[in-house]
Amino acid sequence: MDDADTAPNAHKPFDARLIPEPEQEGPETVWELTRRIQATVEDGFPQVWVVGEVSNYKQHTSGHVFFTLKDERASLRCIIWKSTAERLRHEIRDGLEVEAKGHLSVFEKAGNYQLYVSSVKPCGVGALEVAFRRLKEKLQKEGLFDPAHKRALPRFPRRVGIVTSPTGAAVRDIIHVLARRWPAVEIVLAPALVQGPGAAAEIVRGIRWLNRLGMIDVIIIGRGGGSLEDLWPFNEESVARAVYASDVPVVSAVGHETDFSISDFVADVRAPTPSAAAELVVPDAREVLAALATQGRRMARHVRHRLERLGDRLALAARSRFFIHPEELALARAQELEDLAARLRAAARESAAERRLRLERAAAHLAEYAPRVRWQAAQGAIRMALYRLRAAGRTLLAHRWRARVDGFAQRLVDLDPDRVLGRGYSRTVLERTGATLLRAADARPGDLLRTQLAQGALKSRVVEKGDHRGGRGKDDQGPTLFEEEG
Repeated sequence: MDDADTAPNAHKPFDARLIPEPEQEGPETVWELTRRIQATVEDGFPQVWVVGEVSNYKQHTSGHVFFTLKDERASLRCIIWKSTAERLRHEIRDGLEVEAKGHLSVFEKAGNYQLYVSSVKPCGVGALEVAFRRLKEKLQKEGLFDPAHKRALPRFPRRVGIVTSPTGAAVRDIIHVLARRWPAVEIVLAPALVQGPGAAAEIVRGIRWLNRLGMIDVIIIGRGGGSLEDLWPFNEESVARAVYASDVPVVSAVGHETDFSISDFVADVRAPTPSAAAELVVPDAREVLAALATQGRRMARHVRHRLERLGDRLALAARSRFFIHPEELALARAQELEDLAARLRAAARESAAERRLRLERAAAHLAEYAPRVRWQAAQGAIRMALYRLRAAGRTLLAHRWRARVDGFAQRLVDLDPDRVLGRGYSRTVLERTGATLLRAADARPGDLLRTQLAQGALKSRVVEKGDHRGGRGKDDQGPTLFEEEG
């Protein structure tokens, strides 16, 4: 079995011969023809399953939902009754691609056919929605939505430029609100298409023309409500860049409060509706006049109170004795002037004396640090240091030499032969040479010797020599004999 035969929207091919022909008695009424067409449509399409992009979505106060399903080449009006809408599990909005099931019928009053939806589910995002998101992301990355670039609206604009259709309801609403709230404002209209081919180019042309015109304080661009396709010119990149490049602050008022366009994000201020844009642009003259009246009354009270205080001061001055007898005031001021002059002279003398004393102290202090005085003091200090250095040197030198001399003297005393002789030693001198005899080998037999003792001296003559160790040599004949001579 072919898949087309099992699809929910499968139906037999349409055959015009199946349409009932009208009776020949006379022409049909519009209602009769519509009812025949309705019966044919309902019988031929009892169940359909269709996919498309949601547009013109609107929920009526009664709870019924109306929208249009469309693709690139056709569109289909749809309705969801309240009882069915309450059971929907998915949110429906413009730009969403959905699959809808239901049956076709003809709305007699309008004479058009439409789909009565029994169930609907989203299956993706529509082409316009995708394009909207891509452009929004691109411009956001470039900084066109940056709050730092947005400007404040003027408080009291003199000229307001409007870029919209000259025949639409939006321009009438804007002009009506502007004239009601601020009658003094001048309105400059830049007519432009706001729907369909070429609309974006005309909107850009209007924005640029108002900028070149000059003397425009604020620009309003927008239109009334509509489907996503109707509002699409305000989602074009050229319009967004023209709004961003405008030297005049721009207010975007496109569609209804729930509608958002690219121009809303780029503009300096976004208004939910064209009427709201007019209210944002100009103040309410009645509120301004009321505020001015309040300020006037407040200023009048302030002036009145100020005059009353000045009057009280004037009356007080008129009753003052100085006002009645002004010479007393002059005499009092003259006495004060004399007192001040005396105090000034005394203060001047005291200040001069104090300054003189401080100057003398400073001069004395400065004299202590004069170069000549400092140089002389330095010379004295140097001479005193030299004197102390010399004295210390002499003392140290004398002390050191005295210690050395004492050491040498003690060594001389220790080496004094007399002291050695006092310990039992004697000193023998060879008479013929006068040298101290240290070895027996230095003396010859017959030499005269002089022996010095601790007390007294002896003279003797060498008779025989012997070994100094007390032993005999091989030539020794016996001990050495000395001949005493006296």
